[in-house]
Amino acid sequence: MTPTTVWTKTLDRHLADLLTGGEAGLESGAELEVRHPAGEVAFRAPLARHHRVEGTSLVWVRPIDDGYVPDRSEAGQPPYAFDVDVTRRRALEFTTARIDGATIRFVLTTGQHAVVRPAGPDTLAELQRWDTYYYTVLDAETQRELDALDHDP
Repeated sequence: MTPTTVWTKTLDRHLADLLTGGEAGLESGAELEVRHPAGEVAFRAPLARHHRVEGTSLVWVRPIDDGYVPDRSEAGQPPYAFDVDVTRRRALEFTTARIDGATIRFVLTTGQHAVVRPAGPDTLAELQRWDTYYYTVLDAETQRELDALDHDP
């Protein structure tokens, strides 16, 4: 696909498919990698399964920060947990975006390059731990707040 300077329905469908795992559902997902202009990796993390578009060149996503094994001395603790106050949304404000196979490539307004692609084995494992936490621990109101991507908790 030729790079575009505005978000399109095709990009939106492709991103939604990557995030939700497409036909594979929760057995697949997406990761975000951001590189500095010189090429070194600045950031890599799995992405939660939702996004929000604002205007024509801004996409909000929620990278999943590392979870942790909670203190098992308290009854009812999940096997793996996340701090939703740390799992903050990220803006991908871009000058160009394009689909490249299964990947979406962005040139960000900062000069960095971002790639949203199918999650690799390590990031997929973390995403699946997030899914378990999200669907079994978080209440519906917290889920709605996280899904909206319009503020950080």
